Amino acid sequence: MKSSHFRRTSGRRAVELGLALAVVAVLGGCNYGFEGGGFPPHIRTIYIEPFQNETPQFDLDQKLYAAMLDELPGKLGVRVAGEQAAHAIVRGVISSYDDAAQSFTPTAPGQPAPAASAHEVRITVSVQLIDVRDHLIRWESQRVLGRGAYRPDTQSDAMGQEEAIASIIQQIIDGAQSQW
Repeated sequence: MKSSHFRRTSGRRAVELGLALAVVAVLGGCNYGFEGGGFPPHIRTIYIEPFQNETPQFDLDQKLYAAMLDELPGKLGVRVAGEQAAHAIVRGVISSYDDAAQSFTPTAPGQPAPAASAHEVRITVSVQLIDVRDHLIRWESQRVLGRGAYRPDTQSDAMGQEEAIASIIQQIIDGAQSQW
């Protein structure tokens, strides 16, 4: 009885394995793939120019640049290249920075003014994505607004800046991909 059960089980496994191998062979022979980022085929590399910073936040341009280098190429399906070799260039200006209280902790009568319990960092940039070969601005926005919240009692404004920068990068990705 055990030997016939073994033969049925091993026979079923052989059929399952054969089917799995057939599926792999068929899919392996297909000429199907995914294009990265939705760019035209001739755009395979990108140069990210450090944004001009018109705000009093002296290191904001460096933070934005570093985050864009980390995120944009992979999300857009391209590689980073030098300015002279790139198929596309991203450039822009950081035009405003604001860090404002959003909510306050109530206080009892006679106590000092209420303290801010939440802040929001707002960073505004203008961006261009330039197709070098065709000498075209493929995507442009004069006002990309990134927002990031933080709690001043337990977090620094750097937390809000990181969130705002992540929002800006996502909007650049969405905008760039919407054009192709």
